[in-house]
Amino acid sequence: AKGTLQAGQILTIEPGIYIPGKLGVRIEDDILITETGCKILTGACPRLQL
Repeated sequence: AKGTLQAGQILTIEPGIYIPGKLGVRIEDDILITETGCKILTGACPRLQL
């Protein structure tokens, strides 16, 4: 993608792993673009519960 991130924009980072026929996991972090960089808006780290 081409373009420049601007202050006030919010984006997500969504890494995932999928094992066909078994499971899939996706973790999402929300990121706010600021005048000086970025701020992570996600409040807590998820914990894997089996």
